[in-house]
Amino acid sequence: MEKQTIASSCLFLLYIATFTVAEVLEAHHHHHHHNRHGSVKLFVFGDSYADTGNTGKSVSASWKEPYGITFPRKPAGRFSDGLVLTDYIASFLGIRSPVPYTLRKFVKKPKLESGMNFAYGGTGVFDTVFGGPNLTTQIDFFQQLLEQKIYSTKNDVVNSSIALVSVAGNDYAAYFGNHTEDFAVVTKSIIKQLAVDLERIHGLGVRKIAVTAIGPLGCLPRMTSFLSYQNCSEVANLVSIFHNQILRQKVEELNKETKKSSFVILDLYNASLSAIMLPKHHQGYSTLQINPLKPCCVGVSKEYSCGSVDESGAKKYIVCDKPKLSFFWDMIHPSQNGWHEVYSAIKSSLRQLYL
Repeated sequence: MEKQTIASSCLFLLYIATFTVAEVLEAHHHHHHHNRHGSVKLFVFGDSYADTGNTGKSVSASWKEPYGITFPRKPAGRFSDGLVLTDYIASFLGIRSPVPYTLRKFVKKPKLESGMNFAYGGTGVFDTVFGGPNLTTQIDFFQQLLEQKIYSTKNDVVNSSIALVSVAGNDYAAYFGNHTEDFAVVTKSIIKQLAVDLERIHGLGVRKIAVTAIGPLGCLPRMTSFLSYQNCSEVANLVSIFHNQILRQKVEELNKETKKSSFVILDLYNASLSAIMLPKHHQGYSTLQINPLKPCCVGVSKEYSCGSVDESGAKKYIVCDKPKLSFFWDMIHPSQNGWHEVYSAIKSSLRQLYL
């Protein structure tokens, strides 16, 4: 994946998040408040914004330096310098981050009590050019675990589980690369299948499901690099806006059907846009003249990307001096700091998971 084009600018859209020691402590402080009826379980589905280690080491930059330099200070399968959206939501719930599905057999059973992460980087609602299990297949994995009694009973899952579904950005890659299909038709097809998948997760016993609205595609560095990282692409952002409008309508329909407001939208679009367009003075953006649209880690030239090395193993990427002040880590994914901003903005939505 050294060479990428605009066609791939959305392929890895919904990927990664972050976390601080202070928030871990805060989460554990509120652990009993959040878990009055037993330990909450978090089941995660989606792509690289949620993946914490499922994507293979041989194919993914997330297992290469300098990924993970902020946390855990080494590559650990997250597409960022630190933790990801999954980690933040787990911290909010007062539980440890769920074990990646591919690592489940290498951990002791107590570590499975917080749930499991089925998300794979590069995947979508449908199959993508990057391969990996699509959303339907990820749910198949979940259903198999339930049938194997990995979690004690269906009632156990019903009473204490929450799902995160972070997906759909990668599904637009084909559209950006080849406009043979009508955009509205593409979007409605994606949302229709996504709704089927959401209902299926709920039918398997998950009490509440948080689904992400896709972030501003036009603000990804893969897009803004053509504008010298000065402005977002308004045309590309219209894709996100339309998708999110149709998603919101469908989620309202699903909630009317369940009569329990089982589905909650996490607005990554406005959360990201606010963090990018209204940088916080206390973070040093103004005094240090840090551009929130410019990624912290980039290839030394267009042929390379973050994490690239040449045949001799020499680094072919550059990392900024202050990753903790950046919003984007690489050309697609937010940094730990960027995800901290997003998490702060969606906290009110996360509280709806307890209603």
